[in-house]
Amino acid sequence: MGGLSVFILLGILMSMFFVFIIIMFIVGLYLLINYIFESIFLYTVSKENHDKYPITSWIPFYNKCILGKVANKKSLGNFLCIIDIITVILILISYFAVNLPPTLNTTIFFLIIILLVVSFILNIVLSHHIIKKVTEKLVDVLTILNVLTLGFTRSIILFIIRNHRKLKQVKYVKEVD
Repeated sequence: MGGLSVFILLGILMSMFFVFIIIMFIVGLYLLINYIFESIFLYTVSKENHDKYPITSWIPFYNKCILGKVANKKSLGNFLCIIDIITVILILISYFAVNLPPTLNTTIFFLIIILLVVSFILNIVLSHHIIKKVTEKLVDVLTILNVLTLGFTRSIILFIIRNHRKLKQVKYVKEVD
C-alpha cells in the first residue's frame, strides 16, 4: 500500500514539473517573439532615419535605449535598459548562487518582481508615445490592449506601424518633460 502512494505522489510531482517546464517554454517563446518584432521595428525606423548603425537595434538591452530615442524619451529608454540589465543579473544570481540565506533569496525574488513590473510599465509608456506619433485616435485603445495582453501585442503593434510615414520623419530631439 505504501508503494502505491509513493508512486501516486511521484506522478503528481512529475506532472507539476511538466507544467512548470511548459510555462517556462511559453515565457521563453514570448520573450523571443517580443524581441524579434521589437528589433525589426527599431531596425526599420533607424534605417529610415539614416542612423549610422541601425544594426545596433538588435543588441539586447541597448535596443531599449533606441526605443527611448524613437519615443523622444531618451532618459526613460536608458532607465529601462538599466532596469532590464539589473533584472537579468538578479535572475542569474538567484539561479546560480545556491548557498544564499533564505531572507536574501526572498529579497531577490521580490526585487525581480518589482523590476519586472517597472519594466513592463516603462515599455508600455514608451510604446504609447511611439503609437501616439502615428495615430492620435487609436493610441488609448492600443495602449489598453497592450496592458490587457500583458505586453504581447506591444511589439506586434510596433512591428505593424514600422513603415508609417510619420515614423520615417522622427527627429531625435532633446526630450521635454
